[in-house]
Amino acid sequence: MMTLGPLGFAAPWLLAAGLALPLLWLLLRAVPPAPREVEFPGTALLLGLADPAPVTRHTPWWLLALRLLAVAAAIIAFAGPVWRPQPQAAGGDGPLLVLMDAGWAAAPGWAEAQARARAALDRAQAQGRPVAFWLADGQGGRGQGPVFGTATDAAATLRAASPQPWETRYPADLAAMLGDAPAQFQTLWIADGLDHPGRASLLAALAARGAVTVALPARPLLSLAVQDSAQPSLILRAHPPGPLPEVLAMGPDPQGIPRQLARLRAAADSDPAAAVIPIDLPPELRNRITSFAVEGAASAGAVVLADDRMRRRKLALVGDARATEGQHLLSPLHYLRQALAPSTDLIEGTLADVLQASPDVVVLADAAPGAQAQELAEWVVQGGVLVRFAGPRMAAQPDLSQDGLLPVRLRPGGRDAGGALSWGEPRALAPFTADGIFAGLAIPADVLVRAQLLPEPDPDLAARTIAQLEDGTPLVTRDSVGAGRILLVHTTANAEWGNLALSGLFVAMLDRIVQSAPGAAGADAPDTAPAETGHWAAQLVLDGFGRPRAPEGLAPVAAEDFAQGPGPLAPAGVYASGERRAALNAGGPMVAADWPGATVEAAEAAPGTPLGGWLLALAGLALAADALGSAVVAGGRRRMGVA
Repeated sequence: MMTLGPLGFAAPWLLAAGLALPLLWLLLRAVPPAPREVEFPGTALLLGLADPAPVTRHTPWWLLALRLLAVAAAIIAFAGPVWRPQPQAAGGDGPLLVLMDAGWAAAPGWAEAQARARAALDRAQAQGRPVAFWLADGQGGRGQGPVFGTATDAAATLRAASPQPWETRYPADLAAMLGDAPAQFQTLWIADGLDHPGRASLLAALAARGAVTVALPARPLLSLAVQDSAQPSLILRAHPPGPLPEVLAMGPDPQGIPRQLARLRAAADSDPAAAVIPIDLPPELRNRITSFAVEGAASAGAVVLADDRMRRRKLALVGDARATEGQHLLSPLHYLRQALAPSTDLIEGTLADVLQASPDVVVLADAAPGAQAQELAEWVVQGGVLVRFAGPRMAAQPDLSQDGLLPVRLRPGGRDAGGALSWGEPRALAPFTADGIFAGLAIPADVLVRAQLLPEPDPDLAARTIAQLEDGTPLVTRDSVGAGRILLVHTTANAEWGNLALSGLFVAMLDRIVQSAPGAAGADAPDTAPAETGHWAAQLVLDGFGRPRAPEGLAPVAAEDFAQGPGPLAPAGVYASGERRAALNAGGPMVAADWPGATVEAAEAAPGTPLGGWLLALAGLALAADALGSAVVAGGRRRMGVA
């Protein structure tokens, strides 16, 4: 683009047509050749007569001005005039590198970024400059740098490019990236406006090779993330700070049709840069939510996929409350209540009462089902999770081996230190399996179990054991019944048979058990320590614009790679590892980038005002005025002739 002060022209060569205006002036002023005079004697009779409507020998000057104005306005309009255009990348005849950020933050302005890159490639093609196009999405081959070639090849790569559902990534080895690049070249960096690891080093390396022009996005960026707390909430961030849009909660309605379930908004006095939005919804509604999305923001960073960290189960406690003053510390329900209240919606009462509330999980603490055994069994078959804790009352049941609501058959009586089946000393817990429900939980060395209920020998016992003591005896067993599950903790929920209930491990194990309830959108377990399990397989992933798609061609991700967050190996999405599922979300904190030594196309500056349309309108008005003026002149002559 050529600029003349505040005025720029996209096609300045068309202005050369203005050189024809003087010739047009002469042509419009020209008169027909003078007539040849032939003497005729009869014309003497016409002497003294005057022509009442003489024909002018020249076009009126104001008609000439209108016609020349129309032509000049059309010529300038076709030259693509722009008032105060944005500064463009420095011109020249050397190589040009077009670098585009391609993380989730680039998605909202992707169309504008592609248009900016396309304009630079077209200009370079017209100048015959070598061009290289580089996409900063972290998917370039190791050591592979930009390849300088024709603008046509670069344009083909640009058309196929798309933003990715992870943060913009720059090469770690800049020497390898620029190893085959020319010694000097110019760079147009179409950035997303945020700071990313390695950006400063890449900027310095490119500036050492030539001038760097940075094009920043004009629209604000929004990101959405989960804030882990007892009350699940979201963090909506804006860069730069400004008015915050609403967040849409999406999920299936009772008929299974995905739609908007709720709208969440930040409080009026929230921080405009980072607002905390509580997920304050009824449990029945909250547990159907599959994702949260910022309204009007099309990027993976503005979408949060819901997992069990944002769901609160409805949990029923049934057992010995021991509400008498001084006795509540002996009650198993006291320890269960303290462990589960921050993360679940608790209800307490008799078994007949709590089943009417349709809970996700029922916990029986050293209690028998009694007359509600059949009703409880039907509830489990329909998808409920029954968790039972052993204790003296259960051990004393004469028909314990016939209890149908246990995952294994139990021996009457308990195994106790100092008894007939004495251990000699309390036992510690064995490490949890890497693919089980308790995978990754650290076991304190001081957690010991003094007594337990032992199962009868069974070929399926090993498959049903999900936690055990160091001597190999079961601590937690589980069995599937219909769509639900039954779990048994073979020791007490208080400190009577050990100190497990006094440890943080007790809280973590209960959280894993409760969150494994299959009633919440088919999710199995929350992601609490993803780096400590085996591999994670994608179940659903997002594209850069936040749209869900099938995980085609994605291999299982190693735990250490999964723990690094979204990336080329693990795009933002929902993943499963054994019995556990976790959502990997792209949104997070946003830090503005600075660009020392580079020419920045300010995002706040107006992109320039095109004047072509106005000039074409002016040309049309001038031609209309010319037609009207010509009609007026011709009409005047006719009136004079009639007179």
